[in-house]
Amino acid sequence: MDSISAVALGLKVGIVGGSIAGCAAAIELARLGCDVTLFERSGEELKDRGAGIGVPPSVIETFRKRGLIDPQIPVFEAGAFVRRWRTIAEPRHGYLAWRQTTVMALLNWGALYRSLRERVPAGVYHTEQRVVAITQHGERAVLSLANGSQREFDLVVCADGYASLGRQTLFPQVRLPYAGYVLWRGFLLETKLSESGPLENGIHAVGFPGGHGIFYFVPGLKGETEPGKRIVNWAVYTPVAPAEITMFLTDNMGRAREGSLPPGAMPIATEQALKAAARSRLPEYYAEIVDSSDQTSAYGIYDCEVPAYRQGRVCLVGDAAAFARPHSGAGAFKGMNDAANLSDALSTNTSIETALSLWNTERTTAGNQIVRFGNQLGRALVKEIPDWSTMNAAKMESWFTSLVTEKTEMFGVKEK
Repeated sequence: MDSISAVALGLKVGIVGGSIAGCAAAIELARLGCDVTLFERSGEELKDRGAGIGVPPSVIETFRKRGLIDPQIPVFEAGAFVRRWRTIAEPRHGYLAWRQTTVMALLNWGALYRSLRERVPAGVYHTEQRVVAITQHGERAVLSLANGSQREFDLVVCADGYASLGRQTLFPQVRLPYAGYVLWRGFLLETKLSESGPLENGIHAVGFPGGHGIFYFVPGLKGETEPGKRIVNWAVYTPVAPAEITMFLTDNMGRAREGSLPPGAMPIATEQALKAAARSRLPEYYAEIVDSSDQTSAYGIYDCEVPAYRQGRVCLVGDAAAFARPHSGAGAFKGMNDAANLSDALSTNTSIETALSLWNTERTTAGNQIVRFGNQLGRALVKEIPDWSTMNAAKMESWFTSLVTEKTEMFGVKEK
């Protein structure tokens, strides 16, 4: 290793959180020669959530070339957002308002996580290790664990999600305001569809007063890509008043959940009410998909910008840093990008301080742009969504571009 990259050799790094961003950080920094320890609070390694992810194909290719994901990870490509609206004349599939050209690669969250997890070096990933406090002393950062022990590091990377202890510690003034709506989601095996044809031609975005839903195929849980063995991933944005969000997020055991209802936790009455609303708002084909899905989940929509991505020897990555609404499509790959860029900064600068400073400036700007981008999409597609059935493709494009003006470079990561 040359003198420039030697800055990271032997650097003791503690990572808080073992999901996508945490695993990516562990892989990247271990490859630089850092002494990495990852702390995951759950008692078992994370499970497949059955969720879909959509990103530009170039992002997948970049992370393949960096050796972060399997070369043969199964993906589908979609060439458009197919925007529809239920009408009396088109009750089943909806009025086609706009075929918005795009190029997206669609894959399973579980396949991405497994691909990363198997690349984390042996002995790095530790379960049942909940971090309860983060303190700093000069050029050292200390993690206090729930079991009473403390661990000291040269650098701490917080990848602990939207409710991040790291963000709360560094920037206690930053709040996560509730946006006034939730994302309700589920998936359905293709074998349970009445017909597959309508979903073959892109990502279907179905609007209704106060929200919209997206529907698309992803590979099966074992990576199957053949017709008949795929999974329909769907998600519906729907309003829930601020005064009602606490009750909405109360689970089937009567416990008030923070932020989300995971699969299996939603009360039957809540799910039935959501499905009844879907039947009244969505074209029949999409409502059938929703109605046939079991173990659905939901979470409140929040977001926040941050003043910085690091303070001293503590860094924030992924949702622990700037937290964007899921409309932005950043999610998992934003965290991977943060980790990859941190690795690049440490490998191309002669001091840790210079590396962290440059990385912080670039990622803070990019991350906050993504938040604003997601906020604009939320305004266009939920908060102020117009009746698409009154618009043609030209009017749809004009409306969309007038509201969504923020440009992002969220996937600007180098190959290796």
